[in-house]
Amino acid sequence: MYNIKYHIASLVAVFLALALGLVLGGLVVRQGGFDKQQNAIVASLQKDFSTLKKQNTALKSDLELEKGYSSQMTSAWIAGRLNGRSVLVITSNVKGTGADAAVAAIKDAGGNPVVVIMSKPQFGLADKTIAAAAQSVVGSSTDLKTGVATTLASEWSQPDVARPLTEALQKAGVITLTGLSASMAATQVINVAAFSKKPDPLALDVTQAYAAAGRYALGAQSVGIDTGVAAAAAARKLSAFDTLDTNVGRFTLVALLTGGQQGYYSLDANATAKFPPVPAP
Repeated sequence: MYNIKYHIASLVAVFLALALGLVLGGLVVRQGGFDKQQNAIVASLQKDFSTLKKQNTALKSDLELEKGYSSQMTSAWIAGRLNGRSVLVITSNVKGTGADAAVAAIKDAGGNPVVVIMSKPQFGLADKTIAAAAQSVVGSSTDLKTGVATTLASEWSQPDVARPLTEALQKAGVITLTGLSASMAATQVINVAAFSKKPDPLALDVTQAYAAAGRYALGAQSVGIDTGVAAAAAARKLSAFDTLDTNVGRFTLVALLTGGQQGYYSLDANATAKFPPVPAP
């Protein structure tokens, strides 16, 4: 069975063969003919090109088969596993964080996604007015960023509690919160928040506060868009993965939120593995 690396390598080989063919074609125009060696080279390239074309056609068919199978199996496995759970998704108001994929996976698993969208880095605390409002909630004797992280984690993970810091940040226009009523609690969190392709440190602090309270807390990002969130979360000893927008990512997200082996799942050499083991039924 061919893999995607072979597919890429074979495509490169095809284009190299075509490029060499063009060079030889130019020689024909200038010299007016081929010698025996050139004829042999061209014949060999034509044969290789034909073989690669057939292999790539077969590979495309294999990949389509694998994709369809993976999608159906993943959907069947995750179905209902997050029933009755509200999962917090912390994201930013920039494209490419993977928030849409996280929300879709949570819904596919029967969960309720609670989405916090940050409009400014670190919940806008660089603004003195916002910082003062936040400090008044967490207390003057508490470090502001530490207090904000722990307070938000507490407000969002418990039902039927006052949420004065959340209300202050909403009033300031630095966050929007959807999917969380007063009587609900988001007891798990997946953080994808990044600005300028860098992880938001305070969003990571909130995620870490969830983990410190014994709750499942993940850092994640999409394939092909390196926001640094997964690696930064893993560096903080949080579970993390970088395969959102794939069936592997859908499986990994749900597995990690339902007791699967925690760890750092990525193609990164420092990762635990590419994806977690399938949890026992």
